[in-house]
Amino acid sequence: MKKFMALALATLAACTTFGFASCGNNAKYVASPIASDANEQYAFAIGKNATKKTEILNAMNKVIDEIDVAKIVEYYTAVASNEIPSVGLDFANLADNTAGTLQVYTNATFDPFEFRDEANAIVGVDMYIMELVAEELNMKVNFNDMDFDGIVGKVATEDNAIGAAGMTVTEERLEKVDFSNTYFSTVQCIISKESEAFKSMDDLKGKKIGVQKGTTGWLLIDEAIKSGALKDTGAEVLAYDNGPLAYSALKAGKCDVVVIDELPANKLVK
Repeated sequence: MKKFMALALATLAACTTFGFASCGNNAKYVASPIASDANEQYAFAIGKNATKKTEILNAMNKVIDEIDVAKIVEYYTAVASNEIPSVGLDFANLADNTAGTLQVYTNATFDPFEFRDEANAIVGVDMYIMELVAEELNMKVNFNDMDFDGIVGKVATEDNAIGAAGMTVTEERLEKVDFSNTYFSTVQCIISKESEAFKSMDDLKGKKIGVQKGTTGWLLIDEAIKSGALKDTGAEVLAYDNGPLAYSALKAGKCDVVVIDELPANKLVK
């Protein structure tokens, strides 16, 4: 969130009194979870034929077992909002590590899991965890920003590379990569005008639905249009490179709703 001068700050303060509402273009927006029988589970991806797959997976799973994910999420949610975190974290020191560099691929538009800070560095929940993994492996770490829908393919073909991007474990992805233990649970949300507050797939019939390319939200809506609840209803999926672009399209009237994971959805409408 950018810093504004006095008048803009007053306007922002007025906006945030509405919880998940947004003040853009005289419209308020809310994020409503879609009812589902099962939550989605985030994990880290590695190529099936990676030469150090077992060693890296063991390190990732050890770190996941030891961390307090809720605390890390709380910390980076504050950082992404330019607020002072109310909790502290112990950060890895990788300066003297000697076993090479761990290449991590992400899409830095998905806060609080991955985003760019004021110094343009890639930070977030996943980056913090990956630094702990690198410490466990006696390695340094390099974060690579790319389109989300290319991460699985990149990790599947680059030896010992990691995909860390708030990535849900799916059967389709498991055909190409292996995953660590899961570390976070989420649901899909519909972002819509507060006056509409869409909450179910039935509400999306006939709508233009903005999504982020390659995400489970995209897969969910695409499948629903092809063979599910939205088939033959006139619903249309519009895929954007990232969530903020989809949300900007919604506010500009180019789509009717956006479907995206819960925490990024809440951050977008805040």
